[in-house]
Amino acid sequence: MATIKDVAKRAGVAISTASAAINRSAPVSDEVIAKVEAAVRDIGYVPHEGARSLRMGRSRLIGLILPDITNPHFAKVAKVVESACLTAGYMVAVYSTGEDHAREQQILTMMRMQRVEGLIIIPTRSDAAHGARIVDQIHVPTILLDSFVEGLPYDVVKLDNIAAGRIATEHLIGLGHRRIAVTVGRDNIVTGEHRLEGYRQALAAHGLSVERDLLLDGRFDQSVAHDSVLARMQEHDPPTAIFALSNMMTLGTLNALHELRLSVPHDVSVISIDDFDFANIMNPPPTVVAAPVMEMAQAAISALLDEIDRKHVPSGLQTVFEPRLIVRKSCASRLTAATSL
Repeated sequence: MATIKDVAKRAGVAISTASAAINRSAPVSDEVIAKVEAAVRDIGYVPHEGARSLRMGRSRLIGLILPDITNPHFAKVAKVVESACLTAGYMVAVYSTGEDHAREQQILTMMRMQRVEGLIIIPTRSDAAHGARIVDQIHVPTILLDSFVEGLPYDVVKLDNIAAGRIATEHLIGLGHRRIAVTVGRDNIVTGEHRLEGYRQALAAHGLSVERDLLLDGRFDQSVAHDSVLARMQEHDPPTAIFALSNMMTLGTLNALHELRLSVPHDVSVISIDDFDFANIMNPPPTVVAAPVMEMAQAAISALLDEIDRKHVPSGLQTVFEPRLIVRKSCASRLTAATSL
């Protein structure tokens, strides 16, 4: 493997001069830079990034911490961040927490060891106790995506989740549904809490109360939502509509209804937050409240790179994106559905 010594010999300059020309770390004439660059091309020299990072104090590495890289929603985030970083000359280290806050702390420790220059985190929890646990492990510019963490000063890029929950519930109410079940998220995650608050607000605005037997365990997990919906739909007085707070819970909901041979939307309407790339081949295509995932991810990485370059101090600024209702065929008028039965 070619070394900097080989480059210097080929260019006819000192090793220190070759290094300065490659790294632009000291004044070097254009003529010398041209010789060194020609030597690099001729012998195929590739700088050792680990050594360069130690020498220059920069790793050119961004850490991206996601709940689950297999979830298409988060895969889109990774794709946008990776592309933006590549354009800006950074690499990305992507890790999944599996919604486990102990694993999240372990990943943050590893990120410090890798000398990352910045972090984008979709946190596992939002409460102050969690913020206190991880605040000392973050020493680089950081953007929180999808959710804030109480006690952390970092800027946040998020969806207006209260509005998303309200829009979804209002759509079902407008179709005549009154018994609307909801697959709820996990404790201490403000994303799910805000979506549920939107559900509550919409019911209250129409004089409807929140019925405890319609709050179904979901935890943002496909299998948990599946089991909860399967059980509830076989009990007395089942809901006429189900609101799933995330894409994976939607899949669990639809699988459960399919197993019960219940038709969507004729037997039960289904609406969710988060869209699907393959919505057009789903049967029926789902009505969703969509988040502008790509735009949110781009805003997060742009803000992070700007903070790194300008050495900005985080201000706790929240950039909030608006959700959008996409009406397809998984919801029907309660009157129409009842008539068809």
